[in-house]
Amino acid sequence: MIINSDHVIIIPHANADPDALASSCTIAYLIHRLKKGINVIVAIPEGVGSECKKILEICSKNNIKMVTVKKTVIDVIKEGALCLFIDVASIEQVKILKNYINRCNKIVVIDHHTTHDYTPIPNENILQFIRLDLSSTSEIVFDIARCFNISVPKEFLEILISGILWDTKQFTHATPLTFRYVSDILELGADYHNARHLITVAKPPHAKLAKIKCILRHRAFKIILNNNEVYVGISEVGAYESDCASALISTGYDIAFVASEEESLNAIRIIYRAREDLEMLQNIDIYNDVLKRLVQKYGGGGGGHKAAGGAVINLSDTEIALKELVEVLSGLAKGKIVELEEKKVLERWY
Repeated sequence: MIINSDHVIIIPHANADPDALASSCTIAYLIHRLKKGINVIVAIPEGVGSECKKILEICSKNNIKMVTVKKTVIDVIKEGALCLFIDVASIEQVKILKNYINRCNKIVVIDHHTTHDYTPIPNENILQFIRLDLSSTSEIVFDIARCFNISVPKEFLEILISGILWDTKQFTHATPLTFRYVSDILELGADYHNARHLITVAKPPHAKLAKIKCILRHRAFKIILNNNEVYVGISEVGAYESDCASALISTGYDIAFVASEEESLNAIRIIYRAREDLEMLQNIDIYNDVLKRLVQKYGGGGGGHKAAGGAVINLSDTEIALKELVEVLSGLAKGKIVELEEKKVLERWY
């Protein structure tokens, strides 16, 4: 497909994280090695976070063409282009670019998530290269480089390690294969300390405030699943949803849902995180049992892993989306759901 293409558009998920950006830039490098003179652009929906700034600098320095796509779409996707979705679990994750994928001659998905939703792309137009046995898309890209016997420069090897570190949360969610891949990358000349440095950033003050608001706004529920108590936290913020959900999990919840408004799509985004408990996660498939039901009712899409993922729901009202979510949880628990409430301290401090 690459040999027969003049234009390749590489699209990571919106607000690309280090795994998505490192994988996209390295794939762009590999394509240039496979076909000289080919036009390759990395089109990033909504841009990248502060944790990607150093990776972005490396990509730019190595002449990787990149463009950020927000509310307006310039002529990024050429008619008949080959489009690559990198680290994308759902068509909704490419935001406004989803309205232009009909220009793609073929779509190739390179991803590692367990749940995917690429409707309404016709099956004959999509080729899915998905590795559920790997912990990050960066590992898949490294494997692709080895399959084509392409030597990868040191800087690209290091951004791949940073992508692996990010998606595995510093190896917390790593598989035996992850350590094997990182060992192989290090043996090729990558510096582990450089890779870690690439994603070491101080969180801005408003990230701290977002987590505080998340805690202040959240509602707590206890549900019974297969005679097991499961504690669920639900909240809403304007940004840093993943950080907020992780904060709820660290507080003690088994599952956390955090909603935010997607202004560009006039929709609601709900992300989830779950405690790494195999027994609990066997009792509930958070995306398929909960969020997918909202997607089926209102439209949208999503995907992810057992313990992390999200969905975009075609609703403009966060209140309605979260009420529906609670109703779905109640159904799963067969009505065995209670809200947990406690009196706040210092009710009359003023």
